[in-house]
Amino acid sequence: MAGGGRGHVRLALLAGAGVLVTAGVAVVVAVMGIALFFGSAADPSPGPPDPGCGAGESAAGTDSGGASPPLPVLGSGPGLASLDADQTSNARTIVQVASALSASRGFSPDQTRRAAVIGILTALQESTLRNLGHGDRDSLGLFQQRAAWAGATERTTPSASAAMFYAGGHGGQPGLFSIPGWDSMPLWTAAQSVQVSAFPMAYAKWQRTAQAVVVSLLGDGRQTLAGPGGRRPSPSATTLTLPRSLCVGAVGAVAQPGAHRGWVLPLPPGSYTPTSPFGWRVHPILHDWRLHTGQDLGAAEGTPVYAVAAGTVVAAGPNEGYGNQVVLDHAGGVQSAYDHLAVILVPPGAHLRAGQMVGRVGSTGLSTAPHLHVEIRLAGRPVDPVPFLRVHGVDLVPVGR
Repeated sequence: MAGGGRGHVRLALLAGAGVLVTAGVAVVVAVMGIALFFGSAADPSPGPPDPGCGAGESAAGTDSGGASPPLPVLGSGPGLASLDADQTSNARTIVQVASALSASRGFSPDQTRRAAVIGILTALQESTLRNLGHGDRDSLGLFQQRAAWAGATERTTPSASAAMFYAGGHGGQPGLFSIPGWDSMPLWTAAQSVQVSAFPMAYAKWQRTAQAVVVSLLGDGRQTLAGPGGRRPSPSATTLTLPRSLCVGAVGAVAQPGAHRGWVLPLPPGSYTPTSPFGWRVHPILHDWRLHTGQDLGAAEGTPVYAVAAGTVVAAGPNEGYGNQVVLDHAGGVQSAYDHLAVILVPPGAHLRAGQMVGRVGSTGLSTAPHLHVEIRLAGRPVDPVPFLRVHGVDLVPVGR
């Protein structure tokens, strides 16, 4: 459980003096490290996932009728010898989110693999890789994140909960990538740094299983040391192949009805009321004179928010007065921003279609009521989105309003 711990671990009592106890712990940690990096003989691997997530997966990122075979697993954690279809789908989502977020930060293949292993072993311990709608107290989802991290919908959306595990919770909880030295500390220590569990060593028992899952999805990767018996990986297994993008299913988003290539409304037609337009105004909370850099659209909390055009997510998370924010890059110097969201459903690095859902309307940040603040930026400068979108065939605010 994030911030609370769920697993039970039995600690063996070591006979002898305190010096022998300390030495024994050091040996255990060393053996874990060796086991993680060397493993055992690999089962047949399906290789890297294709960018489209393969056949048999639904738009929600779950396996449809078990069409995707279970991933082969080298080491069996307690009570688990292989992953079923549901666990396979969740494992695939965690690895894809780790890959996308790592790519956006310029991490090396080794760092990406390590991040994916840490995410998998954490979810194995917290939920056995199942998207649980229950847990200890208010804990939910794959990582058993508590209410302070985000709303229930986000915590039970596998891609969103994975993105928070790596990038941090909406209440300021640190994610893996903000932990200093996360890529060099023992794997279970890195998991514990995020989860703050009462049983930190519990994560260690899943290390070999998690490594095997990542090998199954991303291939062997690059090893610098020989494995058992002096074996080294074959030349074809020395390069990590990352997914070029997150597929639609991995981000759990659905498309706006009638969406097509081009430009669309950011909210369902008829679901909103235009409130504050682009331009200079007295800020309703800060009470100073400043430029309102977008168009406000009043809507019920939880209303779906859609990408106005195809683009790449370049930011997704809390941003001071903007609250929970998603920023898309549409190429050619054009960006769109979606602010004050209650729920963010896409991670940085995801490639979206026009009309794909990015989050839900909320009132986070400096906001007086649920609404969407939508911006259009040209070369980094905000412009009035109403005439811009009208030129592109989208009537954000009807003429005369």
